[in-house]
Amino acid sequence: MYKQLTSEQRYTISVLLQNRTKQKDIAKAINVSASTVSREIRRNSGVRRHYNWETAQANAVQTRRRKPGNRSVDKDVMEEAKRLLI
Repeated sequence: MYKQLTSEQRYTISVLLQNRTKQKDIAKAINVSASTVSREIRRNSGVRRHYNWETAQANAVQTRRRKPGNRSVDKDVMEEAKRLLI
């Protein structure tokens, strides 16, 4: 099952990258696959290839908000929809 990285995991990635830790070892440290770490770094590194965990977390939150999903429907709207369908 797919799970997004937590802010703690992103912070750990940032610290370990600054210490020049290999991506494979970072993945082991935060218990995710190496490809997850690679993808996270690629998506959230700036022009200078610098990974900023705070920016990465803000991007993830913004993406989550934009993503369509189960939206709660007003009770009156739901009743009207049921009435029209029956």
